[in-house]
Amino acid sequence: MTAELVMNIATEETNPKVVKILAGAREIFFQHGFGAATTDMVQQAAGVSKSTVYSYFPSKDALFVAVVRAECGKLVEGVHRERIKAQTPRETLLHMGMRLFETILDPPVLSLLRIVIAEAPRFPDLGRTVREAGALPMLRELADYLGEATRRGDLQVDEPGSAARHFVGMALHDIHMECLLGMRPVPDEGESQAIVERAVEAFLRAYATL
Repeated sequence: MTAELVMNIATEETNPKVVKILAGAREIFFQHGFGAATTDMVQQAAGVSKSTVYSYFPSKDALFVAVVRAECGKLVEGVHRERIKAQTPRETLLHMGMRLFETILDPPVLSLLRIVIAEAPRFPDLGRTVREAGALPMLRELADYLGEATRRGDLQVDEPGSAARHFVGMALHDIHMECLLGMRPVPDEGESQAIVERAVEAFLRAYATL
């Protein structure tokens, strides 16, 4: 996410009227999608006048972009929490795997992804924004950890970036797509823990030191 985007989000969050508009717009866009949503619906949900909405957002397109950017700001906060100071690679990977599930499979995040995918031809840059706000920071953090663990001799990872993607792929496999398509409910904490544990065991067998 660019510095300009972060600044825009921070500015929006400090303006009470904009906060109300974005909250109302979020509710309407998440409930009805972009196509069926109207500015009349947004102003009613936000409890403000239509002129107030247009004074900050000149069009429904601009309002939609602002909602997506604000949601991405929340994602950034979620994935940049301090990494656990664990004693073993297993503990660290379990912790990071659970954080991955909490972030990527969070119902509001799934709703956001569905809307962005549906509107990708109209707003091609928003997909990149969501990707940079959610998955990429976590992949970078995981890759950094794998590099550190290799230098300490705890793991043997030649390409940390590729290995990070392997771990995420093993952890999420088909679950993310199935949840995104509404084919299954989001796994509860117990199921998530079991899935992540299996991924960690497989990952450690592949990248253990000889």
